[in-house]
Amino acid sequence: MSHVTQSDLSRRDRAIMDARRSSELEGSQSTEATRQDQDEYVRGAIDLPQLGQRVRARYGLV
Repeated sequence: MSHVTQSDLSRRDRAIMDARRSSELEGSQSTEATRQDQDEYVRGAIDLPQLGQRVRARYGLV
């Protein structure tokens, strides 16, 4: 993966927090496994396509 800047990390964190809040407002909550994947994305360990792939695979949507 290419270098992830502090600005990128801040944007990722905001996007994940917004997604989590949106789910909670709809009465749902992501699983612990999905939250761990989201945290890896925020830290820059994986990119957005990898995050999506993991979540889709978890629910058999590949």
